[in-house]
Amino acid sequence: MGRKKVLITGAAGRIGEVLHQGLRECYDLRLMYHRTVREVAAGEEVVRGSVADLAAMAEAVTSVDAVVHLAGDPAVSATWESVLEKNIQGVYCTYEACRNAGVKRVVFASTNHVTGLYEEEGMYTTWDMPVRPDSLYGASKAFGESLGRYYVDRYGLEVVCLRIGSFQPDSAVVERKSDRILSTWRSAALH
Repeated sequence: MGRKKVLITGAAGRIGEVLHQGLRECYDLRLMYHRTVREVAAGEEVVRGSVADLAAMAEAVTSVDAVVHLAGDPAVSATWESVLEKNIQGVYCTYEACRNAGVKRVVFASTNHVTGLYEEEGMYTTWDMPVRPDSLYGASKAFGESLGRYYVDRYGLEVVCLRIGSFQPDSAVVERKSDRILSTWRSAALH
């Protein structure tokens, strides 16, 4: 049996860059870029297009076993227009293209901002608490999680939603920038 092929959307982003370097030893990778195409290793496939374009996503997911969906606007201050296109339309096109192509699994990069209002009140969150987004960005990611549940229940797609709290590449220096960042690290260490 050959290696599985994985599509990474948002491959040019901070997490995408690190993830594709870490996964290349275990999987055949197809990397989706919206704008800038970075250097890729021999054997890695590159596709260009927008995740908000269903035809582009249909082409990108052809013959892959799984999709790691990282693409979207990661700014907490993102405008409605931006999250509507990149996050909401983008996640819909990703799930729908996977369903149509028979892709079995999607890993969706969500965020702790789907429960951010709890944190503003000083509360630690657990997996079973209702969403309370702190921004349009957080609301768009809550939509992505909910839409993923729909695709699981309606079509049998396997969806894993990862609520990323913060991310620093190995070379980055983590500085004390806010109590919120510290609480994210504390929460991960204690729970």
